[in-house]
Amino acid sequence: MVLPNHGQPSQIVVVRGDSLSGTIGEPLGDSLVVRVVDGFGDPVAGSEVTWTAEGGGTVSPPTSVTSSDGRAGTQRVLGADIGTYGTTAALLGIETPPDPVRFTTLGVAARLALSVAPPATASTGVPLSPQPVLQLKDASGNDIAREGVVVTAQISAGGGTLDGGTTSSSDAAGRVAFVDLAIRGSPGTRSLIFAADGFASATASVAVGVGAPGAIEAAAGSDQEAEVGKAVATRPAVVVRDEDGNVLEGIPVTFKVAGGGGSLDGANPVTGSDGVATAGGWTLGQKVGANTLEASLSGLDVSGSPVVFTATGTPGSVSAGKSKVSAAPETITASGGSSKSTITVTARDGFDNPIPGLDVTLSATGPGNTLTQPAAPTGSNGSTTGVLSATTPGNRLVSATIGGTGVTQTATIAVSAGAPSASRSSATVPNGTAGKATTIEMRLRDAQGNDVSGQAGAIALSVSGANSRNSFSPSDQGGGRYTAAYTPEKAGTDQVQVKVSGTALSGSPFASVVEAGDAAPATSRAVVPACVEFRNLPATITITAFDEFGNLVKRGGDDFRIRVNQGSSTITPTDNGDGTYTARLDLSVGVFRIDITLDGTPIKGNAFQIVVPFPFAGC
Repeated sequence: MVLPNHGQPSQIVVVRGDSLSGTIGEPLGDSLVVRVVDGFGDPVAGSEVTWTAEGGGTVSPPTSVTSSDGRAGTQRVLGADIGTYGTTAALLGIETPPDPVRFTTLGVAARLALSVAPPATASTGVPLSPQPVLQLKDASGNDIAREGVVVTAQISAGGGTLDGGTTSSSDAAGRVAFVDLAIRGSPGTRSLIFAADGFASATASVAVGVGAPGAIEAAAGSDQEAEVGKAVATRPAVVVRDEDGNVLEGIPVTFKVAGGGGSLDGANPVTGSDGVATAGGWTLGQKVGANTLEASLSGLDVSGSPVVFTATGTPGSVSAGKSKVSAAPETITASGGSSKSTITVTARDGFDNPIPGLDVTLSATGPGNTLTQPAAPTGSNGSTTGVLSATTPGNRLVSATIGGTGVTQTATIAVSAGAPSASRSSATVPNGTAGKATTIEMRLRDAQGNDVSGQAGAIALSVSGANSRNSFSPSDQGGGRYTAAYTPEKAGTDQVQVKVSGTALSGSPFASVVEAGDAAPATSRAVVPACVEFRNLPATITITAFDEFGNLVKRGGDDFRIRVNQGSSTITPTDNGDGTYTARLDLSVGVFRIDITLDGTPIKGNAFQIVVPFPFAGC
C-alpha cells in the first residue's frame, strides 16, 4: 500500500558543509551536501537541486540530482573578498517546493593544509595512524611561520565522537601536529574538519569499522582525449576492494593532478555500495600532450596504488590573435621570381599550442605579385610556408587565413627595385658648347623596367674625342633619374661612354658635337694691312672671332667695331656669318690708328696702324 504523498519532496536537510571557512578565490575543502526527504522522512531520489552562490564566487555544478539515498551536492568556490558567503539549495519547478536551505561560509585569506592526512580507514577508539599534521598557509600556498595558532579537530558529518587531544597549537614553523586523535562510533564514514580562527578549514574523510582495503584499480576514465583547457568526457573513477576482492563502501579516495597541469573538481570522493569512487571532473592543462591523474587511499599502501589515469590534450580551435604570419627575408628585390620571400604561417590555439593539419590561404597587397600558396597543411609544429615574389617595388602586406579564420597579425615585405640593367636603362647626351657645362641625363631601370634609385655608384662615365676625360661622378636626382656634367673646352666631336655595372648602354658611346663658345676679345684676331698705297685704296680689314679657348667661332652676330684715329664714330664691319668680319676703309695719305673692339673691349693685338704714303712714294 502506497500512502498519500509518499516519495514527494517535503524537506531539504543540510547533511554537511555548513559554517565552513575557506580560502578566498579557491574551492572549499569539502562539498556542500543536502538530503531531500518526503513527509515520512524517507529519502527522495531523482530530485533536481538548484544551487545559488551568494556574495560572489561560483558553485559547480549549479544543479545536481539526488541519489538513491536522497543526497545531492556541489562544490563551492569563494570569491575574491574576505567575508561571509552564502549558498542556497532549492527545489524548483515542482508544485509545492519545500523551503530552501542556506549554507554560510567564511572567506579568509589564509588556510590550513594537511601535510599528513589521516588514514582512509580506522578502528573505533584506536588512535589514527598516521596522526594528522597540518601547515599554516597563505592564500598563495606559501607556508606561514606562526607559533601558537590553535587548531581544533571536529567531526562535521557521520556522527560519533573524537577521543584524545582534539586541539593542537602551531610551532614556530607554523606546523600543527596531533598525537592521539581517535574516532569513536558505529561503522561508517566520518568527515573531519580542522579549524582555526582566521584560517580556512581543512577537511578529511575516514571510514570507521570497515574491512581493510587491499587493492585499488581504475574503473573508468583512463586513456582519454580532450581539448586543452576542457574537461574529459568520462570522469575518472576507481574501485576499492579488500584482499579477497570484495568491493568496499565508504572508503575515502584522494585524486590529485600529477602531470600536465589542469584542475580537478571533487578530489575526495567516497566509494559507494559498488566500491566505486568517482572524481567530480578533470579539466586538462593548457598545453598539448600528456596529462596524468593519480588516485590513492590516504595513509594506505595497497595494491595498485596509486592508480594513474592518462589523457591527451589536443589543440583547441584556431586563435586569430595567437597565430602568426612572418616573412624571411623581409626585403626582396623586384624580379621575375629570382628574389623571393618565404611566408611562414603558424596555427596556434588560444593557449599558444601549435595546430597541425589545417589548410592555409595567403593574400598580398600590391601589383605584380606572384604568390605561391602553401603546398601542404600545417605540420606537427603548426606551420606551413608559401612564397612571394614581385615585379614592381613597394611594400606588400601579406595576410593569412587558417581553416577559415583570419589571422590578426600580418607580415610586411619591402620590395625594392632590382639591380640596374644596361639593356633597360637609357641616356641622353646633348651637343655641347665650349666653356659651358654639358649635362648628361640618365634613367636607370632594372630588368623589370622599374626605376632604380640609389645606384649612382653603378654608373661609369668617360669622354674621348675633342675633350678627353677619364671619369666623372653622376648625381642621383631620385625616381631613377641621374645627371652628370662636364665642361668641354675644345670644339669638335666628343664620344661620351656610359656604362652601368660595367656594361655599356645601348647607343653608347654617344656623340656630342661641341661648338665654340662666345667670341672673346682676348682671343679674337684681326688682319690689318700695315701699309696701303694710295693708289690701292681702300684698305681691307679682316676680323676672325675666337672664343676664350681659341676655338674658331663659326657663326656671326658678334658686335665688332672699328674706330679710326680714335674718332667719335665707329665702323661696323660686315658680318660674313662664318665667324669672320670685313671692312674696307677709304683712307687719305697719312698714318692712321685703327682700334678694333668686341662689345667695347679691345681685341687681341689692338691697336693697329695703317700707313698711307704719298702717291708714288710706295710702301
